[in-house]
Amino acid sequence: MAVEKILVAYDKSDCAKRALDLAIDVAGNNPDAHVDVTYVVPIPMLDNAQVSDFQEILEHMIEDGKQVLSKAIEELDTDVEVDGFVMTGVSPATEIIRLVEQNDYDIVVIGNRGLNGIKEYMGSVSHKVLHGVQIPVLIAK
Repeated sequence: MAVEKILVAYDKSDCAKRALDLAIDVAGNNPDAHVDVTYVVPIPMLDNAQVSDFQEILEHMIEDGKQVLSKAIEELDTDVEVDGFVMTGVSPATEIIRLVEQNDYDIVVIGNRGLNGIKEYMGSVSHKVLHGVQIPVLIAK
């Protein structure tokens, strides 16, 4: 099976950096390979009154996510086509699963430890993605 379309879930963690490097390795020298790198900005569940107060903060968080992705992609030493994009959602795992369901990815590459401080309470994103998609998931340690 040729792996051509790869999704990498990315945050600023060391494991996410290893996941991105691993995805580039998986793409190898395949001229048809393409890597999408996504950064999910987690947003809290808010009522309508709170949304307007949170909007400016959210815009800063999205801009930060774009900068994180740009820097990570710039640091890659590869000829593989790589695109980055930021998503928002209440649950990063849910957004990644939704993205996989809406696109024709061959594999998801994700780090096993991210930056979420309440991970032990909520469960890990990598675990939820592993069990929530129907394609192979490669977890980088």
